[in-house]
Amino acid sequence: MIAAYVVGHEYGVDRYAKETYQSPGSIYNKLNPDNDSNHLYLRDAVLLTEKANNDLILETWAASRGYLLVKVPEQVCCDEDLSDQVCRSSEKMGAVMGEIYQSREDGIIDPQEYEQITQSIATAIKEVLALKAVVKAQVRDFPRHRTPVIQK
Repeated sequence: MIAAYVVGHEYGVDRYAKETYQSPGSIYNKLNPDNDSNHLYLRDAVLLTEKANNDLILETWAASRGYLLVKVPEQVCCDEDLSDQVCRSSEKMGAVMGEIYQSREDGIIDPQEYEQITQSIATAIKEVLALKAVVKAQVRDFPRHRTPVIQK
């Protein structure tokens, strides 16, 4: 998996090897997508993701399985966050429509244009799912009274 290679080399193979008490040669082999002798185990990929604080491996795996990885906002502190997310979602949807419009100007959508549209759609989906999380964070439970609050 090329993503593991990228994350591992950005983090530092020697550093990771030292921190995990493994030989650097073994780690280089595990991260090499063309190497058949050493394999990167799931536990290694998870640990590397955590140490590097880089979700590229996870995002790549999700995309290869037909999923879209969306990070849930950590917390929402005010209505302004909701408004901002609505604007971001709308902006990304507008970008999708613009991509489609521009691609169809010559009457066809070629494979490269299709790939760009697909990327724009994925970005818009991430923003809409983030909006869902922001809206969920706005939900408040109010206590229910057994008797009406307003009495005659």
